[in-house]
Amino acid sequence: MSRRELGKKDLEAFLALRMEFLLSYNEIPEEGKLREDTRAYLERYLETEELFVLGMEDGGELIAACMVCLYDTSPAVDNPTGRYGELRNVYTKPPYRGQGIARELVLWSMEEAKRRGAGKMRLHYTEDGLPLYRKLGFLPEEKYMEKDL
Repeated sequence: MSRRELGKKDLEAFLALRMEFLLSYNEIPEEGKLREDTRAYLERYLETEELFVLGMEDGGELIAACMVCLYDTSPAVDNPTGRYGELRNVYTKPPYRGQGIARELVLWSMEEAKRRGAGKMRLHYTEDGLPLYRKLGFLPEEKYMEKDL
């Protein structure tokens, strides 16, 4: 097994893995549109400072990956850089689960986000991922709200 940062040449393999992840816990009414919107996003942001994608391969096959979207806000007492990494889509194909692959990806993503100037990492989690994130020190955010626009 090997790990590497993914680039534009890996777009289709990562897109397929991301869609597998999303479909594993969601019904997606407009799956084709989401796939094309995601492809456009990846074409625009892969290999930029706003996004990095990390992957694990076995025999040349992408078997696990995650992405981190980086963004800046104003500096704050609890995040003096104002830079955040948002961890998204940590996913390992079912035959490879239970081997510490997701843990390695999350640790690697935190290290890489920090290297790129992020002072904090955020994520949305599934129930499957919650135990791992808790073990790695992620805490629920207080006084955080969200509204669809």
